[in-house]
Amino acid sequence: MNFPLVKNWTDDSFKELFQQQHMTVVLEDQSSVQADFYFLIDKTFDMKHDMAIGFILSENIFLPYLSIRDNLFVGTSIKEREKKQLLNNWLTYIGLPTSVLNKSEDTLTSFEQIKLQLVQLLLIKKDIIIIDDIFQKLSIGQRQELLPLLQKIAKEKQKAILVLTNDIQIAESPYMDKIIKTA
Repeated sequence: MNFPLVKNWTDDSFKELFQQQHMTVVLEDQSSVQADFYFLIDKTFDMKHDMAIGFILSENIFLPYLSIRDNLFVGTSIKEREKKQLLNNWLTYIGLPTSVLNKSEDTLTSFEQIKLQLVQLLLIKKDIIIIDDIFQKLSIGQRQELLPLLQKIAKEKQKAILVLTNDIQIAESPYMDKIIKTA
């Protein structure tokens, strides 16, 4: 597989991507997005630092034998008595009604899946969020809602957000702090 990110960056420039409170977009051709996403997954496991890294994927990642609520708490050590209030707070912050927790995973829209993945990453306190090219499945209105939300998360919750896409409109949106072109 071709990994454009591998050719262009040293460890120092790679770490620079993960500045907190920034939303960075990597603009590349479609064939490179998937390859670089997998490269980033591998690279993050090699990095020796204290930052927790989470990923948002375009496909459903929930375990089918767990409820939506239980899926959101996979990987957490949050006490049961704290879960309800914490979950309600994050759902409100992300802009999802609590009724989404009553849905089955196969009835969730792509937009709900993405927002629930965000809730999960916030619950498990990820410092860095790497986002696959999720925007193709979203309407213009959903994109217009998601981009400012991601920027808000980066700024208010001090997260580094890295978006991989081949969509020039996403890359050039005013919500991105930095654009890196690999093509």
